[in-house]
Amino acid sequence: DAGAILRFLNIYEHMEGGAITLSLAGDADGPMKGQVDASNFYVVNEPKLASIVSTRPAGDTRSLNQAVKANIDTSRVQFERGYAEIDKGSGYLRLANGLLRGPRIGTTFQGTLYDQDNNMDMTGTFMPVYGLNRIFGELPLFGPLLGNGRDRGLIGVTYRLRGNA
Repeated sequence: DAGAILRFLNIYEHMEGGAITLSLAGDADGPMKGQVDASNFYVVNEPKLASIVSTRPAGDTRSLNQAVKANIDTSRVQFERGYAEIDKGSGYLRLANGLLRGPRIGTTFQGTLYDQDNNMDMTGTFMPVYGLNRIFGELPLFGPLLGNGRDRGLIGVTYRLRGNA
């Protein structure tokens, strides 16, 4: 149970179940760099995820919930895969090439999860109904055009999370 291990180590408290592989390398007094790869897990009651779907982005008139005309339930979200490249130093954690893929929600992410001043600056693309959304990326000939490249979803909302972590 990867979620239980992360909670026990006081790393992340909103994950349940799953398997995780963590590979980090670095000097004793320097930053640690590597990757994390998780599979078959749930994210439960994550406030940042709820904020992404319910908050109206700057310069827009609707939140993601309003745009898809539904309340996207973020209380318990299943993910098939999660991956990120990690740069962990004294007082900071940076993530690159991050992705979460599940039947209902998919997202890419990169940026600083927290810095020495406990600030966050993350960007990414949020893809609702990801299981259905990514089917367009699998279509022969049209898939590369409709699938939004690496993200492989037809409908996506770009987001930025900035402020106190």
